[in-house]
Amino acid sequence: MGRMLEAQRAAFFADLPVSLGLRRDRLRRLALMIGENAGALCDALACDQPNQDSESAELTEVAPALAALRAAVDGVSGWMRAEKGQGLLARLGRGGSYTEYLPIGVVGVAAPAPMALLRTASVLASALAAGNRIVLAFDAASPALARLVDELAPRYFDALELVIVPGGALADSGCDLIVMSEPEAGGDVTIARSGKSPAIVGRSADFAKAADNIVARKRLRGGRAPLAPDYLLVPDEREEAVASWLWRAAMQSGASDAMPAGADRERLTGLLDDARARGGEVMTAEPRGADTPLYIVRHASDDMLVMREEIGGPILPLRNYARVEDAIAVIHRRSPPIAIYYYGRDTAERRHVLERTLSSAITIDGRILSAAKIDRDMTLNVADGEAGYRRFSQARQVCSPRLFGLPRVPAGSGGDDLGDAAPALR
Repeated sequence: MGRMLEAQRAAFFADLPVSLGLRRDRLRRLALMIGENAGALCDALACDQPNQDSESAELTEVAPALAALRAAVDGVSGWMRAEKGQGLLARLGRGGSYTEYLPIGVVGVAAPAPMALLRTASVLASALAAGNRIVLAFDAASPALARLVDELAPRYFDALELVIVPGGALADSGCDLIVMSEPEAGGDVTIARSGKSPAIVGRSADFAKAADNIVARKRLRGGRAPLAPDYLLVPDEREEAVASWLWRAAMQSGASDAMPAGADRERLTGLLDDARARGGEVMTAEPRGADTPLYIVRHASDDMLVMREEIGGPILPLRNYARVEDAIAVIHRRSPPIAIYYYGRDTAERRHVLERTLSSAITIDGRILSAAKIDRDMTLNVADGEAGYRRFSQARQVCSPRLFGLPRVPAGSGGDDLGDAAPALR
């Protein structure tokens, strides 16, 4: 299960951004699987449910399931449209902030026993429309349906798109989101997003301004603010320059919270000692008037505790990258972050970061994020149509500060062929 999930997740990231055509293709293949095998599915449902015959299964489950999938095929292009923010620039469609809806990743679905085909198809319609990949497990009370779908699925889907697993395999699977259907609760969905928040410093960034902005964010609440950057991704050849700018910015006098005491201080000291032992260089910026120093860790590596554990303090690791694709790969090796910060004036690189990453929010060149709009954990109920699509999507704020040189609000394509493109940043 672990290797399959890892392969699914790798294929998912390779597909980003997930096009409208691919989403519709998957929905149509699922509809084709149900439609071409309706008789066998009805017989399996009747076998699993003694109070149901094949004819009633056709009316109550197969036909409505196909209707839900057709509705998703027709509606997904509109659902993919980004929502414009407020303000003059947003109303003119000329930049500004907006909210886009990204796929979550690999969704685990525990199929219910009652109305097994209809309810499962409805969940899959929403999850596939949102661009996700699926791990599906059937209830022990639906053995005939489970055997049949396990036999049929490989004819219509690659295992990296949709795979059937034993019923008890989902709980510890590590899926990005798991749907546990409860008839009385309406289907609870729990998603945890707790990855570290990175800042990508591009080669085209204004290093002085980026350093000022990053240090200001890191100083809030002594480095314990929920939206503070957890680590920096910097170009190999510019790490020393970025570290110097950060140190200068941190040495500017200014008030800050008191240094943590007791166990918290010992924990932070342990993180710094571990970084030094693993080849890191720790720069200490302790200006007058500030109670809390800022510790900049150069040459940070993935095996260091500062890159593996929650920091919750004034420590800022710098992780090197050769290409922006390498920086994105570092982000992908962790749970999707609550926020991503990008600093740079390269329009193509900005677009690449936007299209190839997942997060609850992303900000360009220091635009202020609203903490009130971002949650690390969500508990949702499953619904159909656009509501279901949204609940299987990661809403991301895109915060853009200037009119020129920044992406406009993307819109989903309105075409109806399989080759339709996903929302593109123009």
